Amino acid sequence: MDGCRWPSGSDNRLRFVRLLLRLAPALVVLFLGWPFAALAADTDEPAELTGAPALVNPGFECDVGFHPSTNPVGETVYIPDGWNAIFLQGAPLVHSARLFFEGRADPAAGCQSERVHVERIEGRDSVVVRAQDLETPPTPGKPFDVALYQQVPVVSGTAYSLSGWFLSLCGGSAVPSDCPDGYYMDKLLGLDPAGGVDPLASTLVWSSDRRNFVDEENRRIGWSNLRTVAVAQAMTLTVFARLSSPFQWHGNHGFMDAISLVEAPTATLAPLPPMVVGNRSLEVRWDGALSDDIAAIPGGTYRLFFDLQVRVQGEEAWYDWIVGAEGAGSAIFTAACLNTTYEFRVRARAEQPPAPPEGAWPNHRYPGPWSEPMAVYFSRPPITTTLPFPGTARLYLPLVHGTVYAGPPC
Repeated sequence: MDGCRWPSGSDNRLRFVRLLLRLAPALVVLFLGWPFAALAADTDEPAELTGAPALVNPGFECDVGFHPSTNPVGETVYIPDGWNAIFLQGAPLVHSARLFFEGRADPAAGCQSERVHVERIEGRDSVVVRAQDLETPPTPGKPFDVALYQQVPVVSGTAYSLSGWFLSLCGGSAVPSDCPDGYYMDKLLGLDPAGGVDPLASTLVWSSDRRNFVDEENRRIGWSNLRTVAVAQAMTLTVFARLSSPFQWHGNHGFMDAISLVEAPTATLAPLPPMVVGNRSLEVRWDGALSDDIAAIPGGTYRLFFDLQVRVQGEEAWYDWIVGAEGAGSAIFTAACLNTTYEFRVRARAEQPPAPPEGAWPNHRYPGPWSEPMAVYFSRPPITTTLPFPGTARLYLPLVHGTVYAGPPC
């Protein structure tokens, strides 16, 4: 065929072998890399969390969004996006404060309207909770209990501090208030370190404030800051914001706003001796640190304040020894009793001192967890008796039945 020929079978086999040799490196990488890469993708641990825990819509802003739901009697309520609602008692109205009050003034009003005053601590909005039949006879202001909650990814074993702002108005906003003695509305801010969603669970740590918006002399108190702290026991922490109105009374309603969750400040005691012999006094030193979350708050002027408590080992109650010491320091503890073990603990609070300078707003306060107790045994000195032995020999007498040290009770 004019010098040309069809390739024989042996030629085709040779070319195929050469092709395999050229592709071998790529095939090896593909063969070895694919299954192990897939396996690694399936077994990689979650990425490490950085920065403050990411609450969704912590300011309850209508710009972020509210979604419709229903209360126990089938009425439409509006829950802030990112949050869920649990109705524990009654059928209160839950709504964006701005959308609700602007809508009463003008049915065409929306989130951007600013016709009326809206109670809030930051931003342009808050959550309003109003008792069923607020001012409608014969039983205005029916009891209610409602909680908003949100689950947040966190680092297990880390302490987190929660701060939020609440306003309750028993008897409505009129001054002087006619809220009966003994009646109250309970403002509650809580953390479930186990990440559950049951507001009645025993694992929850609550902060509570039952004050009305005015005091006994009808001086305005206004918004109250609630704060609490918990050590996460799982990869999820649950935040609860709750309003409870256990008494039927006209006008009962309240507001919630500005929820903030950060890694908590820390506090430690310097090592203490296990025993102090013949001395009632002991120097106790403490130190601590702001968390990176708190230090990064724009405009913040946060400082550490320390509380120290003490108790006799075996007793349940702790007693305040030092409250609000600014910064690291030390103090001398004087034991009231000897032959007694005392326990000490410390916590830090991150707070902004009064202006000037102006600090961050809202003025959140962030408590840290109590440190693990440290025990110190305060012992009487051993009794020594010098007898007329030769030289400097001394005889030590043992304590018998405790009678040698008998004295007035501490």
